[in-house]
Amino acid sequence: MAIRHSSHARHDLWYHFAWSTKYRKKIWNDDGKRENVKRLFRKIAFHYDMEIGAIELCSDHIHFTLTAPPRIAPSRAVQILKSVSTKALLNYYPELKRDYWGGEIWVQGYFVRTTGPGLTKEQIEVYIEEQSEEI
Repeated sequence: MAIRHSSHARHDLWYHFAWSTKYRKKIWNDDGKRENVKRLFRKIAFHYDMEIGAIELCSDHIHFTLTAPPRIAPSRAVQILKSVSTKALLNYYPELKRDYWGGEIWVQGYFVRTTGPGLTKEQIEVYIEEQSEEI
């Protein structure tokens, strides 16, 4: 793993995140939509000086690894990704407004785990790749 750096820090922080769609609705059944959502998440992360490693979008939830500088807390990374993606997705796919009239696509909660001596980024990415589902 490469050590990343900013003006005042050197870091190698990787997180595994997961969260589901609100009401566990299976809205990502189309391969084209799934690829668009993955691309959107990567674009958002890049814009905020973060990077997404492995990413898997199932019909009703998402798993991915993410690295962020120490100044961005994991909770802030989640806030950025959920809020920016929701706004963009409701614009890209207006039909989602029928199911998500409250303006929230993702559930409020999330799962986060860090990598470390007992769990490597590579192990997490293998797990994430195994999460794909047959449709």
